[in-house]
Order: sequence, then C-alpha cells, then structure tokens
Amino acid sequence: MRDDAEVIWRVLTGEASVFRALVQRYERPLFCFLRNLLDNVADCEDVAQDVFLAAYCNLGSYRPESARFSTWLFTIARNKCLNLLQKRRPALLAEMPEQIDKRSPNAALEQDDFFRQLDAALAALPFEQKTAFVLAEIQDLSLEEIAQVEGVGVGTVKSRLSRAKEKLRAQLQPKAEPA
Repeated sequence: MRDDAEVIWRVLTGEASVFRALVQRYERPLFCFLRNLLDNVADCEDVAQDVFLAAYCNLGSYRPESARFSTWLFTIARNKCLNLLQKRRPALLAEMPEQIDKRSPNAALEQDDFFRQLDAALAALPFEQKTAFVLAEIQDLSLEEIAQVEGVGVGTVKSRLSRAKEKLRAQLQPKAEPA
C-alpha cells in the first residue's frame, strides 16, 4: 500500500486487517519518539500499543485535510505520554539494554558519558520543550507539524525549541577545570 489515505479508506470500509500496514509503517518512528520521552522501555511498548489502539478506534475521526496521519499519530502519542507522566513519578534509574560494545573503552566511556548528560539534560527540560525538541530534531517534523501535535502556534514552537536548545547547550558545554 503506497499511501496512508488508501490504507485508512480500506480500514474504514471494513478491511480491518489492513491497519497492520500503518502499524508497520509507523512503529519505528513512534517508538523512537516515545523512547525519547519516556525512561522505561516497557512504558514505551505499552504506550505504543495504546497509541495504535486509540488510532484504530478513532480512525473515523481522522481528517487528512487537517494533518498528515503521522502528525495525528504523534499527537495521540504525546497526549498518552503526558497522561502517563502525570500519573507517575519519574524512575530514578532507567533500564539499560544489554549490547555488545565494539568501541574502545575510552571512546565508549566518553560516548556513554555524553549520552548520560544528554538524557539528564533532556529529562530536566519542561515537557513542552522536550516534546518540541524531540519532534523537531529526532523525528524531523516541520514547525507546522509540531504546532499541530502540540496544539499551539508556530511561534510558540519556535520559542520552545529555542529555549530547549539554549538549556541543552548550557547543560552540555564542557565545564572548565578548577585552577
């Protein structure tokens, strides 16, 4: 199936199994988005499942003239994340996936340290700035699409992005060694 509109039309006309094409098309970008907003992989998996279920159940309310399907899906995901985060306190330690590391020990330490600092800096951002940053820099959405997901104007998105980048820059700048 080449485009989302065809798949959606087929699902709405009774071919429910065709929805699988949308899941396969968007599961990776959606999971990447969720992984950047939530600390726990299990939470990401649960929210992703909830997002696709909500999208399927509400597919009749999707309006292609208002937004691309991916934008609509990310909006659902953002709202589900916000609901989850409001219900729970953030976990102190996130689970780290086990992987085989082929980097040199020094390179691995430097990169791991940088990513820990980046994760901590992202976690310290207000939710609105964090989602705007992730949608822009990781999901590569346009300012207009982010504005749709966030339910705000483009100017507000620009402001949130600017503040997020400023805070991240300040957090990630190398600290001067004491003399």
